[in-house]
Amino acid sequence: MFDRFIDYSDHPPEQKLYLTDDNALVLPQDNIVAFLFGEDPAGCAKAFEGKRAKPYIRVGNSHVFIKESVAPFTRDGKPIKFDSFDDSDLWYIKESSGRTKQGARSIKQEVKPRPVLRLPWSLKFTIILVKNELIDETKLYNWFVSGGIQIGFGTYRPRYGRFNVEME
Repeated sequence: MFDRFIDYSDHPPEQKLYLTDDNALVLPQDNIVAFLFGEDPAGCAKAFEGKRAKPYIRVGNSHVFIKESVAPFTRDGKPIKFDSFDDSDLWYIKESSGRTKQGARSIKQEVKPRPVLRLPWSLKFTIILVKNELIDETKLYNWFVSGGIQIGFGTYRPRYGRFNVEME
């Protein structure tokens, strides 16, 4: 599910997608880094390391890099391109509302239309890991495997954006 805006203004669903100049659907590296080291909502370091998360977040932000600035979404090895939401095998629009926490209160936001990319989809990107004492290849792999189920990519996660990992 996509919603690239953090404000509460009204944007049409096609503006909520991350698209290249040739309308290929992509996921920015910042979203992958937020999946790993985000604090609100919690990324893998915070979700899986608990009270010990701060050093993992600090080291991760300085020692883990995503090589590509954007990761292209593909299906059957071909880039997914946006033309319109008329292709119901590829997309649908979900009308839903999120919640904002203010102290102990949970405030329901207005219903907004958000685009959802149907399965199957794939992302391929390269992770560069600078040697350090906290995060190694095994820890990153485990975060991606567990985070793919428990955290996911995109908006309204983990209900949407769950994934599994395949290594090359």
